[in-house]
Amino acid sequence: MSTLKRCHNISDLRRLARRRLPSPFFHYLDGGSDDERSLARNTAAFDDYELMPNYLVDISKIDLKTTVLGRTIEMPFFCSPTGMSRLFHHEAEPAVARAAAKFGTYYSLSTLATTRLERISEVCTGPKMFQIYILKDRELTREFVQRCKDARFDALCLTVDSVIAGNRERDKRTGMTMKPRFTLRSLASFAAHPGWWLQLIRHHDFRLANLTHRDTVMSDAHTSVIEYVNSQYDRTLNWNDVAWLVEQWGGPFAIKGLQSVQDAQRAVDVGASAIMISNHGGRQLETSPAPVDCVATVRHRWSWASRYRSRDRRARRPYDCRSSPASHPDSDRRRAPASRNRGRRARF
Repeated sequence: MSTLKRCHNISDLRRLARRRLPSPFFHYLDGGSDDERSLARNTAAFDDYELMPNYLVDISKIDLKTTVLGRTIEMPFFCSPTGMSRLFHHEAEPAVARAAAKFGTYYSLSTLATTRLERISEVCTGPKMFQIYILKDRELTREFVQRCKDARFDALCLTVDSVIAGNRERDKRTGMTMKPRFTLRSLASFAAHPGWWLQLIRHHDFRLANLTHRDTVMSDAHTSVIEYVNSQYDRTLNWNDVAWLVEQWGGPFAIKGLQSVQDAQRAVDVGASAIMISNHGGRQLETSPAPVDCVATVRHRWSWASRYRSRDRRARRPYDCRSSPASHPDSDRRRAPASRNRGRRARF
């Protein structure tokens, strides 16, 4: 039996990754920001919910299909975008894309991928989504949109919670920074993983493949691609910019990184098809709430706002980022502290 087949849950996979990867890469993948309280809460929050079963129903045929962003998927979850997958496995993004297609669900490609989006379109026969940023260079953003249209991607996903990088203390300790400053212990970890080195020799291309063609990147020998990307994050980004991108794309559009009911309302206002309730895996803003704790109130607000929008037949005016979301009796509802809700039944 292979090592992978002996993995029966996520904890088993995590232990295997820790054995296989040099420590800087494992901790980059596994870690969160600051004291990692949000990271820990993301998992612990599920302990506050239970599933209420109903028995004596016909389950001879179980159908897990659902529709997400206009495409039917075979299971109610999909692969979220992960940057620089080549760091973790030599088959990189195409391997994940093929696996997602095999099981009939979405694959999401990161802007910071090590594989060109056109290549993903070739290897992935299932639904595909591209994760995008609105960069200072709007022409580059437009270029991504057009390339996704040409490559027949099904949806676009805008990440909004990483304009300022999280304070990832693990990465500072291991030297996994930009530019890397590996410690002696980190270098020893690289030496202790000859299998990873062997694959590095065979598959040595770690470039951010969707950006290396840009003249502004290639012309400056002193600027790495990741430094260029970091310089392109626009701290003036607002809802008017999101409305602009929705119009540029003209197809199924998700916003990733929202958590509040107010932002859910704004997402409806600018024409988003969906939102991904996320705190970036606990890797950005420390002490942000666990996404599962936000689902009930955000879903209620989203449903209310979507019904309201569907009844409004008037032409939508350009969105003004200075405006406040429409008032609603549930807009200020907050989930009670976990200690008062432990063991409550989940009703979504």
